[in-house]
Order: sequence, then structure tokens, then C-alpha cells
Amino acid sequence: MKNVKILLDLQEIMSRSWIVEREKQRVPLEVADLKSLFEEREAKFLATQQEFEQLQKEKRGKEREIEEERDKVERAKAKLMSIKTNKEYYAMLKEIEATKRSNTTREDELLSILSRYEEVEKRLAEFSGEVKELGARYRERMVDIEARMAKFDRDISQLQAKKKEVAMGLDAGLARRFEMIFDRRDGIAIVPARNQSCTGCHMNISPQLFNLLQRDDRIYSCPNCNRIIYFEGDAAEQASG
Repeated sequence: MKNVKILLDLQEIMSRSWIVEREKQRVPLEVADLKSLFEEREAKFLATQQEFEQLQKEKRGKEREIEEERDKVERAKAKLMSIKTNKEYYAMLKEIEATKRSNTTREDELLSILSRYEEVEKRLAEFSGEVKELGARYRERMVDIEARMAKFDRDISQLQAKKKEVAMGLDAGLARRFEMIFDRRDGIAIVPARNQSCTGCHMNISPQLFNLLQRDDRIYSCPNCNRIIYFEGDAAEQASG
């Protein structure tokens, strides 16, 4: 029953490789939620930053307008002393008052901008801190995952080499058949027959086939699930011997 021993070794190697492959596929999902949250917060941060920059521009523009209008008023006041007619004097006073009123409106607009500016500035600081913390966590997890993925690749490479080495002891046709069953039967291609039953699908096998398993060196399959079956005593005997 040399082939049975080889097939059992092969199944163990392929099962370990299958587990490593599954783990390798699962690990990136561990950071999917963190990545999604980071990208969501980063998008909000960038949108808020853009809004903040726009308010900065509006604030500077409004402050410049107010300053220019104040200068205009001061220049008009200076001219009052040189005006000779009452008509020109009152016209200038009227112009000064109009400028002051329009500047009052600009100052109200500036106050509104400053209110939004402070609110957005506060929100920006919160998003900035959150994005910074999430980014650090995300990068840290990625470093860890890259290290784990590299180890998975090393393990898989070693297991594939081991599998190739072990499979060399088998007939090529049997090796292909075993792999096909392994893929189709969820990683369990060879099982012991116990109490005249296949322990893979738990269906009864005929007494004749069970007898053959006990005294024949050939490879037999379960008639129901097609897994390779063997008499458990043979493997136990080989393990002890």
C-alpha cells in the first residue's frame, strides 16, 4: 500500500497549501473596511479643504474691497477742505455717506464669510486629524499584510515543491486523478473505509469491495463519491512500521 501512504502525504500537503491559499485571499479583506473608511474621510477632507480655500479667497477679496472703500472715504474727506462751492461740498458728503453705507453692507458680508470660515476651519481640523490617524493605521496594516503575503508566497512555493517531490512517487495518471478528486471533493480525495462505509460520503460499500480493500494492493474508489478509499488498518500498520 505504498501508493496509499503517498496519497495521504500528498493530501496533507495539498490541504495545507489550500489553507494557505485561502488565507492569502482572505487577508486583504481585513483592510477593505479600513481602506473604504479612509478613502471616504479623505474625500470629505479634500472637499472641505477646497471649500476652505474658496472661503479664504472670498475673505481676502472682501477685506480688500472694504479697505479700498475706506481709503476712498478718507481721500474724499481730505478733498472736502479744498472744495469751494456748497454744491460740490454736499455732493461730496453724499458720496462719502453712500460709500460708508455700501461698506457697511460689505462688512456684514465679511462677517457672514468669517462665520462660515470658522465653522469650515474647525471641520477641516477634525477631518485632518481623522484622516491622518486613519492613514497611519491603514499604512501600518498594509505593511503587516505585505509581510504576511510574502510569507504566504514562501509557504506556497515550499509546499508546491514538496507536492511535486511527493507526487513523483506516483503514476502520472493516478496523480492527475487524485488532483481532480481533490478539487471536486473540497480537498478530501482519499479517505479510509470503516465498518464497510466510505468515511467521505458515509455511504455503504459492498462486502466484496471491502474485502478487496483489505487484501488487495490496487487503488479503489468509493462507488458513490469517487473518492479513493483504503482499508484503515493498512495506513495504521505503515504508520507504526
